[in-house]
Amino acid sequence: MLLRYHFVFLAIALATCGLGVGGLLDFLWLRGRAAERATTVPSLLAAATAVTFAGSVALLFSEPMAAHLTSLTVVGGICIVPFVFAGAFLSHAFAAWSHQGGRMYFYDLTGAALGSCAVIIALQLLGATGVPFLCAALAGVAAAVVAPAPALRAVAGTLAIAGAVAVGLSARAPLIELPAVPPGAGEQAKPLFQELGDPTIKARIEYTDWNAFARTDVVAYARPDGTWHPEDDLFVYTDGEVPTNLIHFDGDLADVARRYRGFIGFFPFRTVRPERVLLIGPGAGLDVLLALAAGASEIEGAELNPSMLPIVRRYRDFVGPLYDYQNVRVQQAEGRSYVRRSPRKYDLIYMALTKTATTAASSLALVESYVHTVEGFEDYLAHLTDRGQLAIVCQHPLVLTRLVLTGLEALEREGMPRAEALRHIGIISVPPDRYAWGPYRHLVMVTRSPLPPEESLALTRRAIALGLEPVFLPGGFEQMPFKALTSEITTDDFLAAFNRWWPAGDVNVAPCTDDRPFVIDFAPGIPPGMSRFVAEIALSVVLFSALTIVALVRAGTGGAAPLTGAVVYFMLLGAGYMLVEVCLAQKLILYLGYPALTLSVILFSLLVGSGAGSLFSQGWPRERMLRSAALAALTVTGAVIVLLGALPPILDATLAWPIGLRTLVTMLLLAPLGFAMGMPFPTGLREVGAWGGGIVPWAWGVNGVASVLGSVSAMLAAKLWGFQTVLLGGATVYAVAFALLAAAHAWRASLPGRT
Repeated sequence: MLLRYHFVFLAIALATCGLGVGGLLDFLWLRGRAAERATTVPSLLAAATAVTFAGSVALLFSEPMAAHLTSLTVVGGICIVPFVFAGAFLSHAFAAWSHQGGRMYFYDLTGAALGSCAVIIALQLLGATGVPFLCAALAGVAAAVVAPAPALRAVAGTLAIAGAVAVGLSARAPLIELPAVPPGAGEQAKPLFQELGDPTIKARIEYTDWNAFARTDVVAYARPDGTWHPEDDLFVYTDGEVPTNLIHFDGDLADVARRYRGFIGFFPFRTVRPERVLLIGPGAGLDVLLALAAGASEIEGAELNPSMLPIVRRYRDFVGPLYDYQNVRVQQAEGRSYVRRSPRKYDLIYMALTKTATTAASSLALVESYVHTVEGFEDYLAHLTDRGQLAIVCQHPLVLTRLVLTGLEALEREGMPRAEALRHIGIISVPPDRYAWGPYRHLVMVTRSPLPPEESLALTRRAIALGLEPVFLPGGFEQMPFKALTSEITTDDFLAAFNRWWPAGDVNVAPCTDDRPFVIDFAPGIPPGMSRFVAEIALSVVLFSALTIVALVRAGTGGAAPLTGAVVYFMLLGAGYMLVEVCLAQKLILYLGYPALTLSVILFSLLVGSGAGSLFSQGWPRERMLRSAALAALTVTGAVIVLLGALPPILDATLAWPIGLRTLVTMLLLAPLGFAMGMPFPTGLREVGAWGGGIVPWAWGVNGVASVLGSVSAMLAAKLWGFQTVLLGGATVYAVAFALLAAAHAWRASLPGRT
């Protein structure tokens, strides 16, 4: 919400880590010191979870903390606390009933599955700062249910009631709002929150809407003299990122054409004069106004943020009935998915400042957008008329370069040689002295038909007349570095030359594909901070596990070999589950189209399936449960490999189906996989629970922390090798788990008197 999108991914990892750390703390301290109060400890842990859920959000967004809201250490340290208590509670429960591990894991996963759906509704009704109160109320109920004494039950009930009251109040208006971030508090804060905290910029929030997708703010800015004018443009921010314009419109389209005559975003509308237009991410309506002013007779739009359409209609008196004209049809949809399902062809497909990962509030920063990949460009080109054009406005020159190379590769995949493909590319920019006017700086045009030299010359003259700067128009005006593409050099040679030309060091602007869709990531390798993050977690897990094994062996709990095998086993399961889950989320975002829905459907399907598998495994007799779990792990490996081949044709064949049927297809595909994935972990808990020594909390903790490794590693490995390879890696992890289970079954069978 406040920090940039890539840190939201770390927040997910942080929550998972907290659950694991809670299990480790339970193993190290609570199990040894509070065995005599086994019924009291879970209630106290649940109560502490309730208090810290509510307290963390209140503390985090308090005025004294405003200067530290961009500190990952401070934010992470506060946010992890309730998850540590929750992890200790779950660990304690699993340890107490380890012989019922399958049934316990079923309850845990079923609750998580229901929560993955309920959180969408909760975010819609309460906003991000209200949902922690709901978590606190639920934790308070759990504390009351397990409390052994009336006094403790009364305290827990009071916490539950207080949380419920806070939920009710949050449904009417947010109880907690973001404080102003002081100037200089950190560049990690998003643009909106930096500007709200800057005293030299007079900005105020006029309206805010929360939903499962994002926080959306309508913001007004004062004029240079400090006055506010009711007809000045408003700006609509999605999660505090690059805004879209809410334009005052009185119905005079000729005035719009005059007002935006030299606007780079209007250039393709003026030159193409399209009849049918598709707008990807029309936002608050500026793109619709431009299309209307250019005389378009049919205007379609795919807008991802569900708040946008209601906001435009809320400000109808200000902006006019933009989304209610008969020739305008804007739907809530993911743009690429909309294009693939559309049977129409367009004279202009237009998008401005559309970028990936604007889904922080729904925790979908794990899932990049497919809008700007090579395959995406292929889809757009396939939906253009013979005179059609794909036009993309962007802000950063690195994005510009990547878009140009992406367009070229998409054209070359059609069989065009490089020289011919270049005749379909045009680039126009805003002069640098006008950059302060806004983020609309560069325009990339990819045409269905080649641009003749005379048309390139005409476009060059028109751009100059409008105060714009032609950069590359084939045969008309060709500047470096893009002029270098006209020579007989490969893309790799161009990338090397670009790095010599780019002043800020090595960057990677190569085209992105659906398998590696990190379009706004220009680092040539893994960021050093992320590498250190993974290394530190891995080292911590290894050191803790080694020390624990030594302690348990000295205590006579078991041999070093079985304990070492258990460490590796639970780490593999934690990492493997996340590798598979993250990759499937990435692959299915295009199919389902709605990010929040995608995450909910995937989590629900896998967790319900896993819960059912866990419950099923509870019925296995101990003498053959390891062998059965080994077969389940091997089944996961086979199912993942089958899905790799079967998913593309199935998804392509059903892409045009209604969203309800596509959701059902997704569940039918994933639930059986989840069923098999749900068996190895509770079986392992049942096994180590029989060894004694309170090993179950330790196993829970190692598994939870390793899940962080799996989720982070999935993204880092996908950047290097692609999601297809990472999914194969997940299958391999389960194959290793199969080998460990088979070895454990053979080891136990070889021991006299062991069953």
